[in-house]
Formats: sequence, structure tokens, C-alpha cells
Amino acid sequence: MSGDHIKNEGRDNTALTENKTHAEKQTVVIKLGTSVLTGGSLKLDRAHMVELVRQCAMLKKEGHKVIVVTSGAIAAGREHLDYPQLPNSVSYKQMLASVGQSRLIQTWESLFELYGIHIGQMLLTRADLDDRERFLNARDMLRALLDHGIVPVVNENDAVATAEIKVGDNDNLSALVGILAEADKLLLLTDQPGLFTADPRTNPEAELIREVRTIDETLRKLAGDSVSGLGTGGMATKLQAADVARRAGIEVTIAAGRVRMWRWIW
Repeated sequence: MSGDHIKNEGRDNTALTENKTHAEKQTVVIKLGTSVLTGGSLKLDRAHMVELVRQCAMLKKEGHKVIVVTSGAIAAGREHLDYPQLPNSVSYKQMLASVGQSRLIQTWESLFELYGIHIGQMLLTRADLDDRERFLNARDMLRALLDHGIVPVVNENDAVATAEIKVGDNDNLSALVGILAEADKLLLLTDQPGLFTADPRTNPEAELIREVRTIDETLRKLAGDSVSGLGTGGMATKLQAADVARRAGIEVTIAAGRVRMWRWIW
């Protein structure tokens, strides 16, 4: 099996894997997109977020280290401000992120507290990851959180990030966080179960791709942009993230965010 190998493993998802022997306990990065956190609505779906936290708590109970990369700050900001009609400009998106980030982290904190789990917030930009000293500082802080049983909750610092310093989307951010943490597994949870031969929302004949051998231009053309209008990612950014992560030896699974995530921890 090559490092570019993608396979389905008989599950309803797409797994992108690297030849690697896992220890029993793993470090797992779980990326949660806006569409997963909102269920396609205009506000956070707190009932589903409770279920996601319950699954994270179960993984921790089994001895795994869990890192959450979360979207949703802008959606939380819009909800808190009662869905204002705003220009589609960077400054207003930053304003919504500024308002929503505190609401988002408060929500995660209250939900993890139900299971007696502490969280630690990390807000990152590309500048934090491109500069070696800042990279090492972020890595050490991340490891300190994990070593003390604290779940890192990571998001891009959208309130201050500009085009020049943005990672760009939380798919690619999650891959970089996986490298920071020397993770074993990256779960990219989305509103679709994996990569299809066409957009399953518009093409009823679209089929889940069971196995491909390389991440090439043909495969990338199958992956479109986000169509939910809620987030910045799409299947294309997930392939980019998977390519980055698997080059670091991290196994990647693209899966539906509404099913049990521990199916992919082996």
C-alpha cells in the first residue's frame, strides 16, 4: 500500500491511510466543520454537540488523547447577534468571529464539564506555524495540555487573521495541528460520509469511492467547494489536508459527523 492510498475499509466513509503500526492508545485529531456543528441550520446544534462530546469522553476513557479542531465561531456570532444583515466583507466576518468565539468556547467548556473533562483553547494563525520558535511553543503547549488530560480545542484566530496569515480553513489547520501533536489519526468529520464520484446532493448516481491509489488531479477534480454556504471548506480542502497529514504519517478518515466516531479508531 502506498502513502497515497485511499480505501474504504468496508465502512461508509473514505479512509486515507499511511503504512503505520499503531500502539493501542492513539492521539486523535477530530475536525468538526460548521455544517456538522449546525446540522445545516443557522445556529449551533447543541444536542448534537453533546453527542460529539460524549464520544470524545469515551475515547479519553479508553486511553486515547483527543484534540478537537472546531469551526463555528462565525455561526455562533451570527446567532448571538440575532442574525444581522451585514456586508460580506472581511472586517464584518472578523467581527462575527470575535463575538462568536467566546460563545463557541463557552459551549464546548460547558459540555465537556458534563463529563468532568477540562478543555484548553488554542487560537492559531499561519504565522504561529510558519515561525519555528512559535511553532515549537505551540507544540509544547499542546503537549502540556494532553499530558494533563486536558482536551485542546483549536480554531483559527479569525478575529485577527488576514489573508496573509490565515491557514485558510480548518481542514488544513487540523492537518497542521496533527503534525504539531505528532498525532496517529485525523478524523475529518463533515456532512457527507466521504468522497464521491460526483456531488451526492445533486447526482443520485454518485457513488462513494471505495479505493483509489493516488491523490492526483483526477481525484481533486471530483472534490468541489463547500456548497452549504456555512463554512469555508469542501471536499477539496479535505483532500489537501489529507495529503499534508499522510505525508507526516498520520492516518486520515473523511466521515459523516453524525455517526459514531470511534468506529475509525483501531
